[in-house]
Amino acid sequence: MSQYQNKRTSKRVKTRVRINCKGEGIFFSDFTRDISLHGIGIETVALIEQGTVVELFFNLPGEHEPIVAKGRVVWSNIKQHGNGDNSMNVVLGIEFKDINDTHQSKLSSFLENDTSQA
Repeated sequence: MSQYQNKRTSKRVKTRVRINCKGEGIFFSDFTRDISLHGIGIETVALIEQGTVVELFFNLPGEHEPIVAKGRVVWSNIKQHGNGDNSMNVVLGIEFKDINDTHQSKLSSFLENDTSQA
């Protein structure tokens, strides 16, 4: 586990929702692993360098308006599958850098109403 992950200051909620991510020369659509007030974990096959700035679009469960945020990749872990086909998944940790007040409020309400923690 990286040092950054040990410094979490807010509750993380495990949730799997579709997320679109774009940046300079980057676009992918995959699934979240967990969400907090300050960032998001994403499971993907896209290996993105630490420090890369991305724009994120995702819907919280039960919401129709997408959350839009800019973030920065702060860590990534490669996970090899043990099935012999050389496939891998990447888990990205992205710190929110810019999210409007309305979306921040919706995110906060979602986290406060969830009883599980990641």
